[in-house]
Amino acid sequence: MKTRNVGSRIFILLALLYLYVPIVVLIVMGFNESRYNSLPFTFSLRWYQDLFQDAALLEATRNSLLIALITGVACMILGTLFILGHKALQNKSKQLVRSFVMMPMSIPWLILGLSLLLMIRAVGLEKNLFFVIAGHIVISLPYTLLVLEARVQSMDQSLEDMSASLGANPWTTFWRVTFPAIVPAVVAGGFLSFMISFDNFPISYFLMPSGISTLPIEIQSSIKFGFTPEINAISTVIIGVSLLCLAVVGLIMGRTLMNMIGGTKKNV
Repeated sequence: MKTRNVGSRIFILLALLYLYVPIVVLIVMGFNESRYNSLPFTFSLRWYQDLFQDAALLEATRNSLLIALITGVACMILGTLFILGHKALQNKSKQLVRSFVMMPMSIPWLILGLSLLLMIRAVGLEKNLFFVIAGHIVISLPYTLLVLEARVQSMDQSLEDMSASLGANPWTTFWRVTFPAIVPAVVAGGFLSFMISFDNFPISYFLMPSGISTLPIEIQSSIKFGFTPEINAISTVIIGVSLLCLAVVGLIMGRTLMNMIGGTKKNV
């Protein structure tokens, strides 16, 4: 038994090293003065300075931030509306609608992006930012809904019943009881959607109109013509943004959980 436990721990350690050591190397080489990522290591911020002077990368970053921001806000609104409408449906309809909305999670993004492009071409339309944002919303919304559903299922449903028994209409109950309770999950889902949209490549690659680029597309284009340390620098920035979003989501959900536990103890 001890031998098996040691073997499992070694396997997990090797798997983690395989996943994260390349990322650490990328981050470290972003601060290396050598253009060819060669040793010995010499600390330098040269590539970050060049990065902030690269007009193409900066424009692509602005586009990615704008698309991700719109996607995050849209997913927050649509997710909240879905949770409200989901309660009014019958059990069979609930499962059908939920399966339909969650379906993009089971479809590879590459296939989904290509399918959306073929659909646009079939109806005679041209690629534009609207379709890009719509595609990002389609793939990001299920993740927002997962966070919201977890919060709604943990809520005390008697609070809404008590609000109704005191004469409040459904709209008042939502704004005074339901919405304040799910706000942390709404914000967390928005951050999660923002992160997914910001890092997405397949949907943007297939649907982005010519002359406009996002950060993942710009990185892919740069690599095709030769790798430069600026890619290390911008990749480090992307990793930092992703970790920041995850930290915010974890902080919000952690505080929500602590508040729920505290409320339960008071009730007991």
